[in-house]
Amino acid sequence: EQFFFLFLLPPIIFESGFTMKPKPFFENFGAICTFAFLGTLLSTLAVGGLLYIAGKANLAYPLDLLPCLMFGALISATDPVTVLATFQELQVEQNMYALVFGESVLNDAVAIVL
Repeated sequence: EQFFFLFLLPPIIFESGFTMKPKPFFENFGAICTFAFLGTLLSTLAVGGLLYIAGKANLAYPLDLLPCLMFGALISATDPVTVLATFQELQVEQNMYALVFGESVLNDAVAIVL
C-alpha cells in the first residue's frame, strides 16, 4: 500500500498535471473544486447511507455505518481514463477536458482523505 502511494501514484499525477495546460484548469478551478469536493462527499454519503439502510433491511450484508461510508468513499472515486482518452482523440474543447481531468485528480484526493 505504501509502495503505491509513495512510488507509483506521484509520477502518474505529475505526468498528467505536467502535460495539461494550466490556463483552462485555473479558469475553471471553482467548478472543479465544487464537483470534486461536494460531489464526492454527496456520493459517499448517498452510497454509504443506502448500503447501511439495505443492510438494516436485510437486503445486503449488514455492516456498521463506518464500513459502509468507507465503501462509499472508495466507490465515489471514479477514474475517467477512457473518457479523457476519448476527449483527446476527438479534440473536445479544452475547458471540458480541464473540468473532467481536474475533477478526477481532486476527486481521488478527496476520496483518500475521506
